Amino acid sequence: MSLTDVPSGDFSRLYLSDHERSKTRRRTSEWTIPVLKGCGLRGGKILSAGCGNGMDVLELREQGFHAVGFDLYPPAAQAAPWVTVSRAHSIPFEMASFDAALCLEVIEHIPRMERSSVSHELLRVIRPGGFIIIATPNRYFPADEHASWLRIHSPFRDDTLSAKELESLFDRKARTLTWKRYFQFERFGVFGAGINKAVAVFDNPWIHRSVLNPHLFLLFQK
Repeated sequence: MSLTDVPSGDFSRLYLSDHERSKTRRRTSEWTIPVLKGCGLRGGKILSAGCGNGMDVLELREQGFHAVGFDLYPPAAQAAPWVTVSRAHSIPFEMASFDAALCLEVIEHIPRMERSSVSHELLRVIRPGGFIIIATPNRYFPADEHASWLRIHSPFRDDTLSAKELESLFDRKARTLTWKRYFQFERFGVFGAGINKAVAVFDNPWIHRSVLNPHLFLLFQK
C-alpha cells in the first residue's frame, strides 16, 4: 500500500487511539505553538490541513489561537465542532482568511496529481505575509519515525518529496524549522532522550536539506 492510501479503518486505529490523541496534543504544545510564537504569532487564525484526530486544533484553541481544521475523515469527538470533513484540493474557507496553515505529515499522503491544486489552495487561504508550515518525511532518506516502529519508503516512488521538490511545488524558497520537541521517540524507552538530543544536528539548515536528514520541517511565506 502506498502512503497515499489511508483506509478509514487504518485512520481510526492509527489516529483516534488515546495514545495518538495525547501525542498530538503534546506535539502541538511543545513544538507547534513555540514555532508559531517564534514566527511572531501569539494568537490569530490557524488552519490545520489534514488535522487527523483534530487534537491539535483543540490544543491551539485552548492556548489562545482561533484554530479550525479539516480532514478526509471525522476527528475525535472533542474536536468535532471545529473540524470540517473535506479534501485538501478544495479547502472550504475563504481567500486570505488565515494567518498560518499547518500541514503536518499530510503532503506525502496526497496523490501526486492533486498536489499542485493543494499547494495553490493552501496559499489561497493564507493572508499576504502569512505562512504555511510543512512537516514531511524526506524523499531521499528511506525511513521515517511515523509508524509503530519505523516506516520504510522508497526514494524512487513519488509518495515523499525532497526540500527542492516542495519549493518547486509552492513556487518559493522555504525556511527550515527546528526538529526540537516534534518527535518524542517514547517507543525507544530509556534511549528516547538520547535520540531526541541526537536529532538536534538536523537543525543545521545545510544538513536539513540534504539526503542525511530523515524529516523535513519547512516554512513557506506568502
